[in-house]
Amino acid sequence: MIKRRKNFSEGSYQQRVEGTFPEMYKKWHWGKAHTGVIELKDKDYPENLVECGRLVEFTYRDPRQNPKHKDKMYKLNSKDSNVTHLVFDPKHPNERLYIGCTNPSVKSKIAKDLYAKNDYVDVPLSDMSYFAPGRHSADDYPSVEAKVLGVLTSIVYACEKIGDGYSFYVHQMGEESGLQPLIAVDKEGRLWVVGGNYSVPIQGITD
Repeated sequence: MIKRRKNFSEGSYQQRVEGTFPEMYKKWHWGKAHTGVIELKDKDYPENLVECGRLVEFTYRDPRQNPKHKDKMYKLNSKDSNVTHLVFDPKHPNERLYIGCTNPSVKSKIAKDLYAKNDYVDVPLSDMSYFAPGRHSADDYPSVEAKVLGVLTSIVYACEKIGDGYSFYVHQMGEESGLQPLIAVDKEGRLWVVGGNYSVPIQGITD
């Protein structure tokens, strides 16, 4: 059985990831070597991003949802997960998270599942960020319009870290600060993490 682990989140031990991209990947994965760079070849993403792991699933709470109801979940099958990356921008002062998919058909599937039936209006990401608290509420997002899905409550990614082996890592967004980002989707099927108070030091996603 694949292990499910929570991220280390002791703020006093946070250390920013620095060095070359292979060095940053190795540090973040506790010694696991890799080239470290994910190139999404999309002008709306930063040029070089460091991979946290493959996106497995995420949960979110629709703004109109009865708070007594369980959060909604979007789960990728293993094939789709293998081409959908949870990554961070090491050059961003707060190490912003991105979700990048390298397969057009998977993006089309996400658009069909999450954008086509979504009756919210398209909003620029920077404008949307002001409805989410935290250090990532800012005007430095790419010029992209997207539809909000809701408040991002958790995210699960899969990768190998030395000492853990191949594991599923579960991060509860806002677990320390209580400040949760939004999750949004654009017409191309690209998913966006908007707002929130997280950072991505060597220990893992923390906020």
